[in-house]
Amino acid sequence: MPFDFSFTPDQEAFRAAVRSFLEREVAPIVAEMDETEEFPASTVKRMQTEGYFGVPVPEAYGGLGLGKVGYCILLEELGRVDASHGTIVGAHTSLGTTPLLYYGTEEQKQNWLVPAARGEKLLAFSLTEPGSGSDSGAVHTVAERDHDAWTLTGTKIYVSNGREADAVIVMAGNDVKLGPNGGVTAFVVDKGTPGFTVGRCEKKMGLHGTSTAELLLDHVAVGPKNVLGEVGKGFHVAMTALDVGRVSLGAASLGGMEAACSAAADFAKNRTQFGLPISEFEAIQFKLADMAMHIEALRYLVYHAAAHQDRMGEDPATWGRLERQSKTRESAIVKCLASEWASEAVDEALQIHGGLGYIRGTPIERAYRDARISEIFEGTNEIQRLVIARDVLTRGL
Repeated sequence: MPFDFSFTPDQEAFRAAVRSFLEREVAPIVAEMDETEEFPASTVKRMQTEGYFGVPVPEAYGGLGLGKVGYCILLEELGRVDASHGTIVGAHTSLGTTPLLYYGTEEQKQNWLVPAARGEKLLAFSLTEPGSGSDSGAVHTVAERDHDAWTLTGTKIYVSNGREADAVIVMAGNDVKLGPNGGVTAFVVDKGTPGFTVGRCEKKMGLHGTSTAELLLDHVAVGPKNVLGEVGKGFHVAMTALDVGRVSLGAASLGGMEAACSAAADFAKNRTQFGLPISEFEAIQFKLADMAMHIEALRYLVYHAAAHQDRMGEDPATWGRLERQSKTRESAIVKCLASEWASEAVDEALQIHGGLGYIRGTPIERAYRDARISEIFEGTNEIQRLVIARDVLTRGL
């Protein structure tokens, strides 16, 4: 597989437009959003109007048609400004629109994907339950079948966008005896469907602009039009979406690292100790050098993986087994390294800021709180290492 990669002029123009928009519209409200812990509805709406919630979706379905590379450009720029906005977009796009684009019928695409890409509907994705987290195949939400109709009963937790979403991708067990391969089905459920309610919303260490909701399904009746993909193939739907999400999470982590490194370098050049700017001291220079090395390496990893996903196309039926395995390994590597390198970069940037970095309300303190979750959600890094190791033992390097 080729490793050469460069951005096209159109992609560079898109990055410049996104950066200008985010600095003008989003950056000024981030501190207040973090303090009030409120969903940034007004800026989200402006981003929807700009088409940023449908970046990788083809134009035929209401999106901008910029593929995974364009989508990662957006997430990288969001990561530089605010992790909450990045999480809102990621939950909607990676985990919401991807299953519809890859597995939806034409009717489902027109009903849910098109308005989602146009910014008219917000999506969420629900897999985790009180009894299943890393063991994502252990779904206890039940899908009972009666001819073509289904009844969903169970509880989902930690659902990003769960409170605000207009529709949710729900994983439910159609036959627990079959396990994840054959026993889980994906459904699209509209908010407002009788029996489908929002429970508690969690108070979190970071990502204060996002809702992390509990969703309650009490005998929710849905029809065949709500089944996404094949019955019993929901686990494949979920894992395919997570492959996309893990690469875009890597892009957001890359943006966060860039912001932390830039802030630390600027601070170091202006902070004087012992009669010199602290940027003159090797201890500080080495920290900045480590950040820069990781940023450079991660940039190649992210966009190599995104370009690979673009080349594979949007029809899973056309993917070969080895190509699927390569995509999954790449996404796991990107997610694991990006989240850990981002945490390290933010931690070192905070150290360079000294006591100021520990003060509540400073950008670096907020970044420190926001970064930690990336090692947990979309599959813990322990799970990513299992995915990588098992693939290496099966296929080699």
